[in-house]
Amino acid sequence: MFLIEQKDLDKYMPKVKGVSYENYHPDHIELFKGLDIHGVSLLSQQNRKQGVNYQSTTGPTITALHNNNPIAIFGCCILWSGVGEAWAVFDEKARRYPIAMTKGAFTFFDIVEILFSLHRLQITVVSEDKRAVAWAKYLGFISEGLMKQHSADKKDTFMMRRIIDGRHS
Repeated sequence: MFLIEQKDLDKYMPKVKGVSYENYHPDHIELFKGLDIHGVSLLSQQNRKQGVNYQSTTGPTITALHNNNPIAIFGCCILWSGVGEAWAVFDEKARRYPIAMTKGAFTFFDIVEILFSLHRLQITVVSEDKRAVAWAKYLGFISEGLMKQHSADKKDTFMMRRIIDGRHS
């Protein structure tokens, strides 16, 4: 199991009125309202829920809750020793808390990098989503290349890597 101690989440995750962080539980995805905000997809809501539940078994996963309602889920699949692939899903309500979501992502990535001794943390970002690409860059990710038709709905995605300890190579 890839749980992060709740006392560590309480200690290190950003303090924002009404927002708390806890380890992911499958009930969270059932209450989550953000699965359809990205428009038409080849994946049904049930497929997306199954995907989040599966990904949560492959590495640490936490939920950001606002007044006990899930507004974001952050996770990291541990691919192999030293390498993780981060992912996140957001409800529209998460946009009301951009500082908390950004600080939460920074802190979650830092915790995961330390706990799992990562030398590489990667993400994929839909190339046409300019806001998501800009946010990934702000979080310290750099693009390594474009993967054609990589998503389930055949969108192109950037493979991006986080700069860990200032190393670019």
